Amino acid sequence: MNTELLTFIYVYESHSFSIAARELFVTQPTVSLRISQLEKELGTDLFRRTNRHDITPTNAGKLLYQQAIQLRQLWQTTQEEIRYADNNDHHLIRIGFSQTIAETIVTTFVKQMQQQFNHFDWNITIDNSDRISKLMAQKKLDIGIIEKPILTDANTVTRKEIAPDQLVCIGQNTGTWLIREPGSGIEHYTRLYLREADIMPKHTIVLNRNDIILELIQQGLGETIVSKSILPANCPYQELGPHFVRSLYLLHTNNFDKSILNEIYPSLLKLINETYQAK
Repeated sequence: MNTELLTFIYVYESHSFSIAARELFVTQPTVSLRISQLEKELGTDLFRRTNRHDITPTNAGKLLYQQAIQLRQLWQTTQEEIRYADNNDHHLIRIGFSQTIAETIVTTFVKQMQQQFNHFDWNITIDNSDRISKLMAQKKLDIGIIEKPILTDANTVTRKEIAPDQLVCIGQNTGTWLIREPGSGIEHYTRLYLREADIMPKHTIVLNRNDIILELIQQGLGETIVSKSILPANCPYQELGPHFVRSLYLLHTNNFDKSILNEIYPSLLKLINETYQAK
C-alpha cells in the first residue's frame, strides 16, 4: 500500500504525528514529510494544526480516510489472493464463529484442522452472529458458524442447520438482567424470552463477553440466558421451553470452492455435534 496513504491512516487514527511515527518506526519529521507530500499531491489540507500537539482532520481528510481504509482492506485481500494464486495445493480459508460457538470449539477446531488439513491456512474471525453474517454477505469470509436465524441472500450465501443448542436461564432473581449486545444470537433469544415470560427487568446490563457475564452471575448480580454448552460444572440452571432449543447454522459463500468445503465439512460437523450433543 502507498506509504504516504498508510502514514495518513496512522495519523488520522491516533490524532498525533508523534504517535504515528512511533507506531511506524520512523521519525516524526518523516511522518510530517509524507503527509505534506500527500497534501501537495491532492491539492488540499488533510489536517488542521491548531497547535503543536493538537490536530483535527479537515472534511477532505475525513473523506480520504473512509476511502483509505477500504483501499487498505482491498490491498490486504489482494496480497492474500496473489500469495495463493500460483499454489494449487495450498489454500486460505476465512472462517467466522459467533462468540458462544467460538468458546466451545475453536481451540479444538484449530488443533484438529492443523493436524488433518495442514495444506490449508486459516483466517479466523470471532464476532456476534449479525457481524459474521454481514462479513459473509460482503465476501470477507468463506464460511460462518452462527447461532441466529438470519436471512441470507440465497444468490450469494447458503445457510444450513447443523446442530441444536439448548438455552437455559441462570442466576438470581434480583431484578437485574445481563444481556448480550445487539446482533448476538443470545440477545435475540433473551429478548424473546423476556417478552414471552412478561418480564420487565428493573435494570439491564449489556455486555459483549460471555465470560464476564458468567463471572457476574456467579457473584450474584442477576440473571441471564446462556447456552448450556458454556456453563461451568455444577452450575444450577433452569431449562426453558422447547422453542428455546435453537439451531446452529453453517453459512458458506456460493462461490467458495466446493471441493474444499466437502473436504473439511464432515470434520467440522462432527466436532460441533459431539460438542453440543454432549451437553
